[in-house]
Amino acid sequence: MVEQEVFELLEKHGLQKAVSFVKDTRDDAQEARKLMIRLTRHTGRRQPSVGETQWKELLQDMLDMQQKVYRCLHSDTCYQIFTESLLCSSSIDNIHLAGQMMHCSAWSVDPPSSSKGKPQYRVNYAKSVELVLAAGREYFNSSTSLTDSCMELARCCLQLIEDSPSAVQEELDLIRALGYLEEFGVKILPLQVRLCSDRLSLIKDCLAQASTNYKQSAKLLELANLLRVAGDDQVERKGQVLILLVEQALSFQDYKAASMHCQELMATGYCKSWEVCSQLGQSEGYQDLGMRRELLAFALTYCPPSAIQALLAVSRSLQTQILYQDETNVSSGQSADLLHWTTSKTMKALSNTTLTTKAVLHAVSDGQWWKRSLTYLRPLHGQEFGDMLKSGPGENASVEKQGCHPFYESLIDDAYVAENDSVESFAEVLLRTGKLAEAKSEGKDLLLTTEVAFQKVCTLNVVCFLILSYANKFFQKQLHSALSLQLASYYYSLQIYVRLVPCYMDKCHPLYRADPKEVIQMVTKHVTRYSHADWPEEITTLISQLLYYNERLLDFTQARTLQGLGKGVDVQRFTADAQYKRETILGLAETLEENVYKIAVSLAQRYSVPLWEVYMTHLEFLFTDSGLSTLEIEERAQSLGLFETLKTSPESFHEHMVKYVYPSIEGKDHQRLLYYFTLLENCGCSEVVNHALKPETHIRLLKKFKAVAPGLNYKKLTDENENPLETLEPILTSQNILSISKLAPKIPKKDGSMLSPSSLYAVWLQKLFWNGDHHLIKKVPETMDEWLHAYDMCSKYFDRLDPDDIVTVIDEITFSSKAVTKLPVEARIEVTEKAIKAIKHLSEKSRKKTTDNDMKDSENPSAAYEETLNHLQQSLAHLETLTHSFITYLKSSEQDALQKYGYLYDLSRSEKDKIHEQAVAMCIDGQPLDMIQQLLQVAVGDLGLSPQDIVQCAIKKIVGILSGNGDSSTTEKDPLEILEGIISAVHASVEKGEKIVSSDDLLEWLRPFCGDDSLAVKPRIRVLQILEQAFHLSDEDSKLLVYFRTQAVLRACWPQTKVEITDIENEEKRYSLFLGLLESSQSLSEFQHLVLLLQAWPPMDRNDNPWVKLGSVMLQRCPPEEKESIGNEILKICRSLYETKHMLPVQCIKELCLLLLNQSLLLPSLKLLVESKDQDLHAVALEHITAVAKVDDSTCDAEILSLLLNARLMVKCMSTAFCPRLIEHLLANQGQGGWDVEEIAKQLKEAGFKAEAGSLLMAHRGTHPALRTFTTALQAVQHWI
Repeated sequence: MVEQEVFELLEKHGLQKAVSFVKDTRDDAQEARKLMIRLTRHTGRRQPSVGETQWKELLQDMLDMQQKVYRCLHSDTCYQIFTESLLCSSSIDNIHLAGQMMHCSAWSVDPPSSSKGKPQYRVNYAKSVELVLAAGREYFNSSTSLTDSCMELARCCLQLIEDSPSAVQEELDLIRALGYLEEFGVKILPLQVRLCSDRLSLIKDCLAQASTNYKQSAKLLELANLLRVAGDDQVERKGQVLILLVEQALSFQDYKAASMHCQELMATGYCKSWEVCSQLGQSEGYQDLGMRRELLAFALTYCPPSAIQALLAVSRSLQTQILYQDETNVSSGQSADLLHWTTSKTMKALSNTTLTTKAVLHAVSDGQWWKRSLTYLRPLHGQEFGDMLKSGPGENASVEKQGCHPFYESLIDDAYVAENDSVESFAEVLLRTGKLAEAKSEGKDLLLTTEVAFQKVCTLNVVCFLILSYANKFFQKQLHSALSLQLASYYYSLQIYVRLVPCYMDKCHPLYRADPKEVIQMVTKHVTRYSHADWPEEITTLISQLLYYNERLLDFTQARTLQGLGKGVDVQRFTADAQYKRETILGLAETLEENVYKIAVSLAQRYSVPLWEVYMTHLEFLFTDSGLSTLEIEERAQSLGLFETLKTSPESFHEHMVKYVYPSIEGKDHQRLLYYFTLLENCGCSEVVNHALKPETHIRLLKKFKAVAPGLNYKKLTDENENPLETLEPILTSQNILSISKLAPKIPKKDGSMLSPSSLYAVWLQKLFWNGDHHLIKKVPETMDEWLHAYDMCSKYFDRLDPDDIVTVIDEITFSSKAVTKLPVEARIEVTEKAIKAIKHLSEKSRKKTTDNDMKDSENPSAAYEETLNHLQQSLAHLETLTHSFITYLKSSEQDALQKYGYLYDLSRSEKDKIHEQAVAMCIDGQPLDMIQQLLQVAVGDLGLSPQDIVQCAIKKIVGILSGNGDSSTTEKDPLEILEGIISAVHASVEKGEKIVSSDDLLEWLRPFCGDDSLAVKPRIRVLQILEQAFHLSDEDSKLLVYFRTQAVLRACWPQTKVEITDIENEEKRYSLFLGLLESSQSLSEFQHLVLLLQAWPPMDRNDNPWVKLGSVMLQRCPPEEKESIGNEILKICRSLYETKHMLPVQCIKELCLLLLNQSLLLPSLKLLVESKDQDLHAVALEHITAVAKVDDSTCDAEILSLLLNARLMVKCMSTAFCPRLIEHLLANQGQGGWDVEEIAKQLKEAGFKAEAGSLLMAHRGTHPALRTFTTALQAVQHWI
């Protein structure tokens, strides 16, 4: 049969389809198409990937299927499906193979026939473009970046089309655009680029990535082309991008770039660019006035009406500025012809000025005089005229040189002559003066012109200032230079003079011919001498300005001197900023250069900076940053005579030394520390120092330590926050211990008291015992004999120790962590015994000494030795207990916890506090009570501790943590878990019959916590539950537990409902409370809290079961759309009760199922019935299953199928609509469910379903579907079962 052949072909390529499927779909074109697509895509996903031969074989098989069965499908469609699958196979080779199957250009023709005479088919050009675009876009959209492998696949697909139509080219451009975006640093997914509706925003993102990106205009324009910004309108595209570039360039004041792009915009006539052209035209920083004029003209042409007025105002201002510029740039060839005309015009313009101005104008009104004067402008010393004038525009912007006309150049030393001044006539200058007079009311244009002129002809502008009253504003705006400040002083001196001594206006006064320096000095001297005179207000203002500019000039001169030092001083700021001036002077004092230091001192005297600060700054520098040795610092400070001034303020000196100098000195640099404290002493700081040690004491200590302990960190030794003994310990040796012990009474401890020699010896002896010494114990002890020898050596110094320090040394030798790990117990015992003998000897010796000296009023040292003796005897007794079997068991145990207990006991010396702490820790760890009892019994002496005390203390500690009053950081475990462990240990002890701690004791200790209403309910409930699980609670405690649980639920959902313990003391009251809450409940949350409430109570044995009542109300009050979820919620509630004391009886389950069935909720009802394990309920379930005519998702799911199989109900379901799904579920999930298929088949055979049993076995064993006939099924069941 042809269907069978198709079936085999599908199976050959790994596609499982039944023969019946082929029959059913042979005339269905849509299903046939889907089948071909699945077949090709399945082949494309095979691993390892198939080669060209297999693909061509697949194509032939597809054509065979089309010709034999699926004639409803055209062969062209098969070729297209095949080609599309090749393109989408994620393989470069397959994509190239697809290229052979397509017409890749509009002029492509079909290839010649193959060797077999068959024509080679190719997909037509239009369809090829469509397929390539679809594949390329799919690869592009799934890529994460340009370097993604899918992007190369997309490019490969698109490049198959050789003539690149617009759609294909657009896709290729989009891929290229990703490269530009990545180059500009824009991180974006390819799909986001495709979906971006505003492609111009991507250009903005590129500009935002770096401040210099706008300079790459060519790349950005190319990127805009690739992204098709503004669609196909290239003019609009270029205009939008150039506007962005201009805006970015203007934001960084790159006027050159902005101008270039604006010219492009104007050349293309892009009208929307009027705004950026206007912005550049109004930019004061852009110096090309001609271009600015063109830009404003373009903006005026295309701007909206609302902007015209503002732009016209700006344009007028710019025209005025260009006029003044033109006046100063008239060419030399035109000067002579222009002079006569300008002179007459100037006369007219200045007809209303003062008499002086008129006289000047009449004196030079002859045009021939100007022509004669110009003949003097000849080259000097053989220089060419152009070579002589090399200054460029703006060269004298800071007014460092006196500007003048070239006519006067030989009269002024180091004059500045502007480039165009050689061709500028004096008549033109007069014309500018006239313009200034006209513009008197327009201060902006006036100042602008004057600033330019001031750089060129300084003295002429002083004349202008004398005529016009805007000098104050001008000088304030002008940068400070020696010339500008002198001219300001000169101007104000002239003004003061002419007001005090009026001058005649009709002739030149000698004042204007006097040396300006002499005028300034004379006027300054006069106003200073009569500073208290009652000057008129106008003159007072002028005097203040004169003194101000004199002061600024002096500052400027000093600053220039500083600048010459090359120290980075900002001259302008030094002149104007008093704080900067002070900091600069002090900064200059931080130097070893003599000339710089002298300048700093001179400046300090000039500007009233205290010399004390200068000297102190220099001294701080010498200590901290000079790199000098201490001796060199001492010599320099002495030679400069710093301390005569510094000692005048001991408090400030001490403060600066402590704050800035002391932290810079190394603790082991004894020489520098000695010099530091010597300075404090010599400068009278002893009275200021609040520390226990005065400078004099420091000096004595340092001199001694410098000799005997050069490695000592002296700063750490005297630090109030450090332990001096720990600091001294590393440097103590047998050679220096005696010397340092004599210094001990001068060394303070943390508490303010002084060290004792005894404590110092105690530290040294501990070090001697463990580490040895080059002279006394040359080798670190290792054997028992060596340890005993080391002790004997140490014991020779016991007579230098106080009794308490002897105890410290012996405890370190016998009860430190080192002692436990390094010394055998026998050695520790022998050391202790020897120490006892030594103490007895010392005690007897001290008693005799006391008797011999007859010291009646002194303390009896033998009493102190008696305490030491008792201490050592306690230590010896404890060491002897270490051989006890219990302690040996702890130390040799493989459990880390038990080893730790043995270690802690060893260190405890049987001291009550340590034993108590260890026992409580063991109890908290949940150790058995008999182990704690043994620990207490082994310990030396009557400690007054019992296991009951230990458990009670542990309980109190945990209760404190639960109450929020204890320290929870002492334990990492949950306190409730710890409490459970303690109660378990007590329970185990009671079960063994031990009478250590009883359950009544626990209840007595925990009842106050459980009954405290001020504490959280949850932990109190948990405590009672733990007790309930371990012990039988009394009626009172049981009621308390129920009350707490009830209270917790009510507070969570019904906080307004208050109950007392009497309200829930019996079942009737609890049921009444339940009904009241149920009546008011509407939401799922409230119903869930009712479930918690019923679980918190003892089960109720009533006909009207509360669980059924709850389910009924939940179904009644839920909206129709939520019935299914409520049914599942009821199912969850019932399941939560399984294996608990609240588990529902069969009758209640049946009632709930009926309620669910009444609401058409079959599935949850069936699940409840089937998983109940009750035969009657199973029968009810089967009855409803049988009634189901058609199975769908509302009546059957995987869970109910599993439940039916678990309940062994498959045989009874064979005649129902559930049967096919049951069999399919069984075969698909037999491994997970653990069902035995052969056992179920056997049950089917026994029930008379032989054919079904055989079919099930054949499917289970993988028999081909074509062979599963009725006959073979019967044969199989006979053969296999």
